[in-house]
Amino acid sequence: MGSLRDIHTVAMTELKKRFSLNNVVLKHPFPERPLRLLGLVKIEGDVLSSEKFSRVVMMRSYMLVRTVYSIFVRPRMELDLPVLSCETVIGGKKTMFLVDVHRAGGGERPGDAKFFDKLVKIREQYPHLMKGATALKGKIQSVFSRALCLVNITGEEDPYALNLFKEYFAVYLEMVEKASPLTGDALVQARQAYEEYLATIVEHDPGVRMYKLLFGKKGGEKRALDIFFAVDD
Repeated sequence: MGSLRDIHTVAMTELKKRFSLNNVVLKHPFPERPLRLLGLVKIEGDVLSSEKFSRVVMMRSYMLVRTVYSIFVRPRMELDLPVLSCETVIGGKKTMFLVDVHRAGGGERPGDAKFFDKLVKIREQYPHLMKGATALKGKIQSVFSRALCLVNITGEEDPYALNLFKEYFAVYLEMVEKASPLTGDALVQARQAYEEYLATIVEHDPGVRMYKLLFGKKGGEKRALDIFFAVDD
């Protein structure tokens, strides 16, 4: 049935069926080993873009006994679509698994209900996974949607978590395929919502905080913005 260790392969296979992807040249290319931790942490992966995606990030972080598989998919801002975020932290007997699709700026737009209802219905088909549900703390909670799946699971439940991801991803990619760019006032509003979302992420996202810890406040923030948001300062 597959393992969460295969999640990047699964995601890339589905993306390449629908989109033509291009490699992004980063200011600080992978792999990286932060000097602050004496090379004990290694970060590697792929950062890509396409006609419809500003960023497609498939990143692996090796931290002593833990491996973190990160997926971040952000459509171009003018499409005004939700982003998809997925984190899998494997270490010891437990795995932390997070997948969510959420709007930049939080909440839902008029007409979003059917899409998010579909994701929630998928999640409801995995009640055994949701027994391990946990919660985020702090202001970052405001970013995520009602479709959030955040659970602590065992290795035996890996295949089911991977299947849930596949279903979320298929629904998400179908939506992106059908999207058209905004213009006029709608585009202005989308840009404002995105800028507010970005400010929240920079201040409160655990991943950005980790980058600041690994590379210092300035170096970590610059790397995170370049990798995930196509912003170099």
